[in-house]
Amino acid sequence: MTTTIMTVPETITDTTKFYPVSNEWVALPEITGDGGIHSLNVLSESHKGMLEVGGDKNDPLLKPFIKVNGEPINIGAASWSRLEDWIPTFKVSSNETIMSGTIFCPNDQRGFVYLLDITNTGVQTNEYELGWLGNWQNTLFTVYHSRESTGANIGWYNRWTRSLTFEYRCGLPALGWALGLSEPLSDIKWHINHLQSEEETRKVSGESVNFQVSKKIRLDPEMSYQLALFVAVNSEADGASTCLIDLQRHGWEKLLLDHRQWLEAHRIISENNTHIAQICNLNGFFNYFFARGKCLDTEKLVLMTTRSPRYYVSAAFWARDAYLWSLPGLLLVDPEAAREALWAGSTVYWEHLSKHSLYIDGTELYPGFELDELCSWVIGLDQYLQVTEDWRLVEAIGLGLFDNFLVSLEQWQGDNGLFKTFLSPTDDPVRFPYLTYNNALVWRSLIIVADVYRYFGDIRRAEEIRRKAIELRNCIEENCIVRGPLGPMYAWAINESGEFELLDQPPGSLQLLEYYRYCSAQDEAFKNTVAWIHSSTNPHYYCDGLFQAPYCEHSPFPWVLSLCYELINGNHQHALELLSQAGLDNGIACETIDPLTGWVKTGAAFATCAGFLAHSLFVAIRRYGGVDFSRK
Repeated sequence: MTTTIMTVPETITDTTKFYPVSNEWVALPEITGDGGIHSLNVLSESHKGMLEVGGDKNDPLLKPFIKVNGEPINIGAASWSRLEDWIPTFKVSSNETIMSGTIFCPNDQRGFVYLLDITNTGVQTNEYELGWLGNWQNTLFTVYHSRESTGANIGWYNRWTRSLTFEYRCGLPALGWALGLSEPLSDIKWHINHLQSEEETRKVSGESVNFQVSKKIRLDPEMSYQLALFVAVNSEADGASTCLIDLQRHGWEKLLLDHRQWLEAHRIISENNTHIAQICNLNGFFNYFFARGKCLDTEKLVLMTTRSPRYYVSAAFWARDAYLWSLPGLLLVDPEAAREALWAGSTVYWEHLSKHSLYIDGTELYPGFELDELCSWVIGLDQYLQVTEDWRLVEAIGLGLFDNFLVSLEQWQGDNGLFKTFLSPTDDPVRFPYLTYNNALVWRSLIIVADVYRYFGDIRRAEEIRRKAIELRNCIEENCIVRGPLGPMYAWAINESGEFELLDQPPGSLQLLEYYRYCSAQDEAFKNTVAWIHSSTNPHYYCDGLFQAPYCEHSPFPWVLSLCYELINGNHQHALELLSQAGLDNGIACETIDPLTGWVKTGAAFATCAGFLAHSLFVAIRRYGGVDFSRK
């Protein structure tokens, strides 16, 4: 007898707005409205997770400042936007000065750039000081949750590279980072813990290594000045400082121009600038940069639900997230990234693909068989082939993987012909093991695998697998259609005795049966099922508030994924209207939202969900067109 133990998210009460940005190497998940960067993180295969460098709540890792004739400007009053729907930028006017800041992580570079730009809008010459205050206080390790490491945070002036250099050591170095400016340090005011020295400043993690870099200048009226901060990361300090030199050699102008051109070329929707289009593009980029990344120590590409510590189980791999949610978004931004994700699934993650979740290196993290995760890679492969027709990937993988998939599947087939699971799509124990949604995924997977064998010329095997798919569909129709409150409908799950459960879970909703081509949108049982899901007869449906949507026991608030399904095959107009008004996680997908405000309730910075949100918005806009929702 199994015990029902659920691991569920905590409700978010913090109303802080964040402006995350990232590239493949380094992520800045916690940029706040005052321009502060509270942490940076990198991925480490040897540590099986994420290493974070941060300050504390009141004194971030990096915080910009500007003084005009000795008087500070309040950057917290700035207005924020995003260049190319991704690069965060702010602007504030005060003390006869316009100040702007731009934070970007150039493609293929192990670092980021923080640009400050000031203009004297007054009628007299003003004296300015602008720069950054630093507070390296914490070095954290993250798998699911962040926790303090026990090594030493060390900083010093590196005379060889003329940079401020930092290294986290726990025995040997585990992480290095370095910073420099667009001006020589000899022309800059700087210190590390109030010293200018090549001697190491050493603090145990939890104690502050403070630093400052700033520049004093005089500007005549209508004159402008830019100062760029370059920050680079590597596995140790010398590598970080040389990566910093490379950033400086390229220059911030070239780095920004190239990055903006790449973003412009990869925006999902470029023909309009509506609020909905911006949400689509922002979530597409967030999925691209936060649901995948390269490990600093091995340079391998790894996949994860998100690399933001604000999510309640970050820096870990879920097959469902990677191939059912993230991959459709990757296909829209860069099909090559989708190919890389599928290759990683066939190599790094294949052995334990069906397990609840894995470390980023593919080893087992959270046991528990999940049937939808076993099918997820095959479903994702089909979507990739539909877009690219790149059968060379299938040839490179070979038939052995598909043989293994079929063998794994057979172990979970019951006497009734259906396939069972141990955990549901919410990652929680099931009451009845035969889920209709899961079996529809198995049906679809068998159709796809049959096509693969046909491509390789094994017609007999292809026909055999297709017959199994037909038999499974007959079993589903015979056993899983029940009489519900609105007429014949699909049960959520059944057991061997024929008992059934009326339920729906947004991470694996029955509303997706048509999306995965199991049935048509006009199928009577499907129509009744969807109507029931979105009705007061469903005990897990929020009927109050503006943002009415299904929920489930795992997280009892309206799910963003449910709005995605409405975009694809439901009341798309209503879903678009809601998303145009919902704050989400400052425009980025989250697990659930508050039914009254539309702001994040659980699962902030949900990168793989962002991929599916971008995909769903694109489907709705392409299918129905004429959408013009400005910010309300």
